[in-house]
Amino acid sequence: MKKILLTILVIPFMLTASDLIVKTGELSVNDTITKIEKIVESKAKTGLSVFTIIDHKNGADKVNMELSNTKVILFGNPKLGTKLMQKDPLVSLDLPMRVLVYSENNTTKIVYRDPIKWAKNFDLNGSRMVDKMVKAMDAITTSASKK
Repeated sequence: MKKILLTILVIPFMLTASDLIVKTGELSVNDTITKIEKIVESKAKTGLSVFTIIDHKNGADKVNMELSNTKVILFGNPKLGTKLMQKDPLVSLDLPMRVLVYSENNTTKIVYRDPIKWAKNFDLNGSRMVDKMVKAMDAITTSASKK
């Protein structure tokens, strides 16, 4: 009973104390990345596009090191991102948006930085564009987490 109570009290704090949002996916890492890519490409009319996919496992393999399947997909809307960077050039450190997808104990994890929390590091007070990013990241990752 103590463990359950401790879990109920501590886990929500741990989740809110971080700027990372972590979701569990029902698909493999590769299928999740492909799904995110397709979702983003389907929104090309709104200006959203994929910039690149980084395959960290492939890099590890090249130096004969082990790493679970780990990929990062970078995507964004240059028009919206540019507006944010015009407000504060330092936001360029966190753009384009990125999602980490990796395998841990046969489970696919989908992780991204909470735009509301990282935006606090920059001069973006009252930016509706950050709200758009929050909604987009949640919708994309939630959809990609399902079969």
